[in-house]
Amino acid sequence: MTDFREIKEWEKAHELTVAVYQATREFPEVEILGLTQQIRLACSAIPIKIAQGYDREDYEEKINYLELASDNATEVQYFLLLSYELQMLPIEDYDRLVSKAVEVRAAIDELITKFNNKF
Repeated sequence: MTDFREIKEWEKAHELTVAVYQATREFPEVEILGLTQQIRLACSAIPIKIAQGYDREDYEEKINYLELASDNATEVQYFLLLSYELQMLPIEDYDRLVSKAVEVRAAIDELITKFNNKF
């Protein structure tokens, strides 16, 4: 069994999560239980789902977890856009983080295709 920390898709998702946590430190305190919490939960769910998927032996289960991770990456993209439009996230951070989120989703979708081809 592969240690999930050795999976490149997990590593990219983890890096995105750390970057989102750092960027949201500056969000207004009133958003701690709102947008800050939502974007952090959505983002941290990505590497969690990747790790859980890799832990499964059944290919259908693996794919299901990876699809959930991909969905979370899309959710993060939306929350980043909302944060930017609410002027809580500077354009530089928005561009950087969205680029990372798109890259993470593409890597996950590529992995889903790989597993679908094996299944």
